[in-house]
Amino acid sequence: MGLNLSGSFKEISFSDVLAVLRQQQASGTLVCVARSVEKSVVVKNGWIIFASSKDEQDRLGEIMIQAGKITRVQLNKAVNIHQKSAGLKKIGAIFVENGFVAPKDLFNGLKQQVRKIIQSLFLLNEGTYRFDDTLPPDVIPLQINMEDLLREVVEQMRKGK
Repeated sequence: MGLNLSGSFKEISFSDVLAVLRQQQASGTLVCVARSVEKSVVVKNGWIIFASSKDEQDRLGEIMIQAGKITRVQLNKAVNIHQKSAGLKKIGAIFVENGFVAPKDLFNGLKQQVRKIIQSLFLLNEGTYRFDDTLPPDVIPLQINMEDLLREVVEQMRKGK
């Protein structure tokens, strides 16, 4: 049963798209494009388990710097190692292997990254989406508490961010 779902955020909100995926207990990747930036949300059985983004500000390294977990020098070193490995080593693994962060801090950073990406999608009122019913092979599944996330989005909207 392939779920054929695509359209524009001008016609249907991100939250309504998520509701359809939840109701259908869908598994796959929702690819959203707005202002030429692509962000993806991975769902399994209707639940969000991961998100990724091609926006520089959504990168794990930037989030870890903002959280005070790594320095810009450490990020640059990790990026060099990542490039030398031809992208085969994940940046988070490089952070841990080099002692820049503990595994727990990496996991918390990944959760923060996913939350930030999803929050930005809730705020979209333009752009397009398409659902692909395949799951990426290298996803690290995270438990995302949607109620907490929705509260954060509403709070963010109230503050006018």
